Amino acid sequence: MSRTITLSTAVFAAIWAERRDGEETEDAILRRLLGCGDDAWANGGHGDREGGVHDARNDVHFPEGFEIFRTYKRREFKATARAGVWVREDTGERYPTLNRLNESISSGNENVWNGSWKYRTPDGSFRSIDSLRG
Repeated sequence: MSRTITLSTAVFAAIWAERRDGEETEDAILRRLLGCGDDAWANGGHGDREGGVHDARNDVHFPEGFEIFRTYKRREFKATARAGVWVREDTGERYPTLNRLNESISSGNENVWNGSWKYRTPDGSFRSIDSLRG
């Protein structure tokens, strides 16, 4: 279960100033700083007891086997949510976050919710993963 809290800009900046490699969310940073135990939301809030990948920052759950794709420089890339990580179809490499997955394809900062990553709906149409955010 997650909760939403309001923070001042100064506190938010202080949390991120404490970030270590591999920590992709405020929850992951605070979990380490506060000495909280490892559970389903650990390691940046990815995964849950039912599989798939959970993006804690955007509160989006991608169920186990959920497939996403994007085209970059005329080449299509696919990844599947598996046991808390994204697995690239072409390499089998595993990534804990959408950002890390995207960085393995495209260099530089890019908003992964900008419409590049898509999924196929049950009716066969394609939609941006951004449409899954509440």
